Amino acid sequence: MGAPVPGRMWRLTGHWRPSRLGLMWPAVRMRALSPLLLLATLLLPLPGCGEGEPPPAPAVPEEDSPYPLTLRDDAGQEVLLEEEPLRIISLVPAATGIFQALGEGNRLVGRTDYDLDPELSHLPSVGGGLHPSVERLVGLAPDLVVRFDGESDQATPAALDAAGIQHIAVRPDTIGDIRRMIGTLARITDATEEGERLLTLMDGELDRVRRLVEGEPPVRVAFILGGDPPWVAGRGTFLHELIEVAGGENVFGDVGPLYSPVSVEEVIYRAPTLLLAPDGVGIPSGLAHLPLRRVPTDVQAPGHRVGSSAVEVARVIHPERGW
Repeated sequence: MGAPVPGRMWRLTGHWRPSRLGLMWPAVRMRALSPLLLLATLLLPLPGCGEGEPPPAPAVPEEDSPYPLTLRDDAGQEVLLEEEPLRIISLVPAATGIFQALGEGNRLVGRTDYDLDPELSHLPSVGGGLHPSVERLVGLAPDLVVRFDGESDQATPAALDAAGIQHIAVRPDTIGDIRRMIGTLARITDATEEGERLLTLMDGELDRVRRLVEGEPPVRVAFILGGDPPWVAGRGTFLHELIEVAGGENVFGDVGPLYSPVSVEEVIYRAPTLLLAPDGVGIPSGLAHLPLRRVPTDVQAPGHRVGSSAVEVARVIHPERGW
């Protein structure tokens, strides 16, 4: 899947992107007649057994189901799910985390090498999120594969099409993209109420951070994702948006779109007040004189915890607010 940049970056459409999933046979949804209705049904006389038979009992309504379900994915493709997908493989760690948060993790039958949650360790790995092992994918017989949208891996969707395996593409670049991904995955698993709960929680955390930093002077920030030369978060990324939500100003907000390598000299020239970097990410020695604040590694994951990530970023940009 290409040479990784520290911080588990994946290359999509010419840019590096940050990354962040058992076997299940869920209980079949069963519908049963109530005892009273069953008794009434059994007591009905058979047709033709006399005059004045009562009208037939109304049919028992079937449980509401969203399937067949039609939706449009981030690649612009219309996807028709005739039936509920019970066996899912997510090639996108952020999507994997969302399935778990929706309470639908038991649908997952495989993971990638980048899914490090111990709860997923029992699942077989299909390799990377980009250019996974198609043989392993097909062997796990998924009903649906969630994959990255991007031009860096055209082979995987072509192979899935050839194998007759349905797939849906997601591209969580911005906070808006993340919100849409949560909604899409909730619809796919018929978990819309839980999806709404996740969105409400996420939006509430983002709004809380905005209120707490309102009126504070913006702090000039560069978000370093590792590498030498260093890679930075530019415009069109959720990290750029998090900086602004948290009361900062991204000094590389005009660079991009997405993530780009810049020189050490360029970082110094733009004079950030703070460097932000995930835990464990190396910083070039030429930037050692600039103030550095660390944030948890999960901050760079474009998933449902983006509201909590905003709190972590705000905590280091505006520590005086007493987080």
